[in-house]
Amino acid sequence: MSLNHLIVHQLTRLDAKTDLHLQDEALTVDDAALTLVAEVKSSFAGRASKRYGGFSEQAGHFKALTGQWLRDGITFKTWSQQLMERLALALENEGVESDGYWLFADEQLESGRQVWFFQLRHKHGLSVTHDLNLSDSRLIDYGRLGFGACLNVTEWEQEAPGQYLTVSFGFGDKALQDALLNFVDFVATIDTSADTEAFMAVVDAFSVQLPADKGQNYRKKAAEFCIEQDKMGEPVSYRVLSEELQADADASFSQFIEQEQPSLKESFIPDRKSLKKYIRYSGRSKDVSISFSNINLGKDVQFDADNERLIIHEIPASLLKQLKGE
Repeated sequence: MSLNHLIVHQLTRLDAKTDLHLQDEALTVDDAALTLVAEVKSSFAGRASKRYGGFSEQAGHFKALTGQWLRDGITFKTWSQQLMERLALALENEGVESDGYWLFADEQLESGRQVWFFQLRHKHGLSVTHDLNLSDSRLIDYGRLGFGACLNVTEWEQEAPGQYLTVSFGFGDKALQDALLNFVDFVATIDTSADTEAFMAVVDAFSVQLPADKGQNYRKKAAEFCIEQDKMGEPVSYRVLSEELQADADASFSQFIEQEQPSLKESFIPDRKSLKKYIRYSGRSKDVSISFSNINLGKDVQFDADNERLIIHEIPASLLKQLKGE
């Protein structure tokens, strides 16, 4: 990774008051800067809430200013500062609150150029000083980062069909979603849920040709493979999946697709939420919570569809002891 530019600004909007603190100079690209960007990217890749798309036709300041910067019309620092001023105004107009630091990073990879826009948050903790006293400390909380966006500049400049902008929301971002999506001029162009359901439907069709036990296991492992790919920020290739799970089937999944579903996309971006039901069944009410592996359905767990009942044949040992009062 070659990090070209990095800068961080602070924006706080609480109790209808906005405080904006802009950094005067870009940060030095050193080991700390590289670590920061690497951690942010890792957190972003592991999120299940990513959306994929591009700029809307009615795109506003974010797209315009970014294009101006990339054409050397303004500097990286000026670009980031003007966007932060626009963001502060957008939050004021929407009447929403936010508190944190906003990172802008420009990096060059072998695969192309990417720009990152991410909200950083802190967590409080304690540290032991050199003289063995305790001191309050504040660290970037990579587990609770806020809104993030990644613009693939190379694909955008090559006019790729609406797959160059990826966004994701962090913990507690619900009230900010509309304002931030409008701010980055985002419009979704890929329905990851529909693509995932279409793919898993083909997995189901292939699995029913296998012996019952192998079929259930194949569905589960296929879903787990897709989830792991999503956690790494990688798409799913049915050819790669077929090779990975070849030992779990009596036939070739890729050959099945080529014969039965030749129009299926060779690769797709998986939706982690849609895949969970292929691994576990779960649900809860006010007083009851139930969760079990889907391969247990029809074995240790029976579903009586006529009476809408679950029959559990093998109760977990710890629960059985509680029921017996042991």
